[in-house]
Amino acid sequence: MISPNLASRPRLNTRPVWLVVICAGTIALMLTAVNIRIYVESNQELSEQIAERDALLARQNTLADELQTHATLLDKVPWKALSARVMAVNAVLAEHSFSWTGLLDHLGAVLPWQVRLVSVSPSVSKDGVRLSIEAVSQDRDGFLDLLDRMVEDAHFDEPIPMRENWPEGGRSVDYTFTMNVKYLPQGEVE
Repeated sequence: MISPNLASRPRLNTRPVWLVVICAGTIALMLTAVNIRIYVESNQELSEQIAERDALLARQNTLADELQTHATLLDKVPWKALSARVMAVNAVLAEHSFSWTGLLDHLGAVLPWQVRLVSVSPSVSKDGVRLSIEAVSQDRDGFLDLLDRMVEDAHFDEPIPMRENWPEGGRSVDYTFTMNVKYLPQGEVE
């Protein structure tokens, strides 16, 4: 049987309890200090990020305003008229880049001895160069010889006779003709 404790205050060993409480309190204070430090640092970083975000939003607003200003200016541009002017300038540049010397060399190579040129009129377009040729020949054989030579030459394509005047028909003793031909300055590309 257990004998009763007659002491008014039993002697309990409370040191381990107080030791655990003190250790737990110390750990709690350290963790609280760490949490406060992390909170302060994250708030500083967050305030920097908020300031950067505000600066970026302000920059975005100014860029949006500039973009709107430029868009209204672009809406005022007469694009169709500008496109027509660009096409006209490109046509003039293509005409100026046309080599008369090369054309005359190539024509001289295919021109028969009995044919004399009266006029050569080039028209430059995006499809290439079309020549309108007026010439005089002693007879129709010279004209046919010119057509044959142009068909065989790599610098000329699609020779089409447009008009012929026979000597028996009137005012001239020579055979006159007009023709259109496509001129390929670089030669035929295969």
